[in-house]
Amino acid sequence: MAFKETKYFWQEQLDPKSIRLGLTPEAQDELGRVKFVELPMVGELALGDTLVAVEAEKAVLDLPTPVAGKVTAVHTEISDDPELMNSQKHQDNWIADLLVD
Repeated sequence: MAFKETKYFWQEQLDPKSIRLGLTPEAQDELGRVKFVELPMVGELALGDTLVAVEAEKAVLDLPTPVAGKVTAVHTEISDDPELMNSQKHQDNWIADLLVD
């Protein structure tokens, strides 16, 4: 499984047409401790649409998706425990799975 990173997100290839996105360590440092997260809905996202809205100790940001695709799964546990976004473990800080072309 290959990993790729953008400014805010790491990207893991789950299979040829599916990826998982999560928050990079650099983004975690920039934001500080995450206090609130608004996750995407299952459905289509265009490049640049908001993937996740984050309220943290250093910033409040709408983070744009680095890829277009269909959100197929969302990590709902981070809604109840937003500090999971600050985890260094990918299995804890992932945000969504997308089906991409």
